[in-house]
Amino acid sequence: MQLLVVLLLSGCAHYSTSAGLVGGIKSVAIPTAENETSEVDVGQRLADLSTDAFLADGRLRVVDEESADAFLLLSIERLEDEPFTFTAAEVTEQYRFRLFASARLERSGDGSALLEVERLVGWGTYDAALPDEEGRDPAVEAAMDMIIEEIVDRTTASW
Repeated sequence: MQLLVVLLLSGCAHYSTSAGLVGGIKSVAIPTAENETSEVDVGQRLADLSTDAFLADGRLRVVDEESADAFLLLSIERLEDEPFTFTAAEVTEQYRFRLFASARLERSGDGSALLEVERLVGWGTYDAALPDEEGRDPAVEAAMDMIIEEIVDRTTASW
């Protein structure tokens, strides 16, 4: 009886999610995001946060471009800061920061598209009275986190 239980459990012990990933890839390279905005460091910041998110998720290895099965090509198309809440005197209290982006996962061997995600939008709000490092910067990161979560989910949760 014990032998039967051990055999049943060991038969189910080997399970890999890698076959269910988009295109069956196991590794990805994430170069600096293409940046169509005037904010210089936002492309590198999105790439760095994306790398961190894929590393934390653990289903795809993040490697250099020469070793990768696929490339995650990110593009930042537009950034917006728009008034969000106002005081009774019509003074802006909070702003909503929005980031518009797209992503393309392409196979490294032939450049074929494994996944294309357009019109991604992430947002965060911030207090107008705070300096950027306490207000806008965390809102930018929140917007990027929303977009990255969507990309990671679509790339790794296709099974």
